[in-house]
Amino acid sequence: MGQKPRTQSAGNMIYGILSAVVPSCGPAMEMVERGKKRPLKITEKIVLLYNSPLCPHCNCNRQKFIDERAKMRQIRSGK
Repeated sequence: MGQKPRTQSAGNMIYGILSAVVPSCGPAMEMVERGKKRPLKITEKIVLLYNSPLCPHCNCNRQKFIDERAKMRQIRSGK
C-alpha cells in the first residue's frame, strides 16, 4: 500500500561513489569480452585502460583477465 521511499545510508552512498572511481574487474572483463567479438570504440578502450589494474584490493579475476586480454589481442592482430 503506502510504502515509504527508500533512502540510502551514508555508507551506501560513499561505497557507490568509491566503486565508480576505483578500477574494477566487472567493466574490465566486459570490455575484454567485447574486444574479442569486435574492435573496441575509443571510449571502450579508455574504460579498458582505466580498469586494467582491476580491483586493487583483491586478486579475484587477475589471471583470467590476463589470459582473456591476450586472446583478445591475438584475435585483433589476426593471428
